[in-house]
Amino acid sequence: MTTSAFDDTFYRLPSSERYDQVLTLIKKQHAIWTLADNEGCLIIDLGSDKVLPIWPEQALAQAWGEKDYEGFQALEIKATDWIEKWLPGMEKDGFAVGVAPNLAGECIVSSAQEHRADIQG
Repeated sequence: MTTSAFDDTFYRLPSSERYDQVLTLIKKQHAIWTLADNEGCLIIDLGSDKVLPIWPEQALAQAWGEKDYEGFQALEIKATDWIEKWLPGMEKDGFAVGVAPNLAGECIVSSAQEHRADIQG
């Protein structure tokens, strides 16, 4: 696995700081990234929640996926599509958002509705 100094620094930030950075980028119309394979996006089943992980950069998503999810590639989602299409669909389907998990899998998980409120707040 290859990670840049930015990746290592970003992954060391507390979950709340990674969450805030991602929100800021989405508000600035910056695309986000998730992981997908031929069958669709990676959804992690945490028992009570089904979570779609997202990251602010392609390299971060790709590096995270290389650890446990061989065959998954980074998928770009435009900020407007995220807000207008993905979050309403995820809300309807009951999926949560895992914002920028670090390499240990730690991140803030919020409902699609809570995440959209944070973006618009």
